[in-house]
Amino acid sequence: LLALTEVHVEKAGTLSSLLTSPDAELKVTGVINGSDIKYIRQFVAAEKVTSLDWSGVSIVAGGEAYYESFTTSADVVGEKMFTECSKLQKMVLPATVAAIQSNAFSKTGLTSIDIPNSVRTVGEDAFAYCNSLATVVIGAKVSKLSKGTFYSSPVKKVYSKPITPPAPESYLFSSKPTIYVYSEAL
Repeated sequence: LLALTEVHVEKAGTLSSLLTSPDAELKVTGVINGSDIKYIRQFVAAEKVTSLDWSGVSIVAGGEAYYESFTTSADVVGEKMFTECSKLQKMVLPATVAAIQSNAFSKTGLTSIDIPNSVRTVGEDAFAYCNSLATVVIGAKVSKLSKGTFYSSPVKKVYSKPITPPAPESYLFSSKPTIYVYSEAL
């Protein structure tokens, strides 16, 4: 089992004062903004953090750009938030997230992803080029999976929770996964 660091952020933008050297598994709770995500991203890019648990996180607008010129919006996993973080193997997303934007996790090392039931839209190439991504759970409210969402990722199993599964866009999967849907699904 990997060592786990847990940190609670009471005030968005203060994570860097609460955390100096996290373990490989990092669990963050509380309120985070662009400055906090930029700080976390540095550990992930440096391959010090390989697992992120944000189940108790609320993403808010504000702070610095977390990557290039991208900034946070409330309850959104933003564009390119963890792109090219190849050692990020595990990510637990907040249950409050309404959208995952384009390339949010492209070129990461994720092995599986559980898209929360709160998510409605997933942007283009959000999980593209993830060389280890084998299992995907699509949350109950997802109504749009954009072009190339899982392109060039070796997805083997997809569990789709929506009763009306989202209409597939082009290049959704380049693998040929087994897709499971509820028996009541349309």
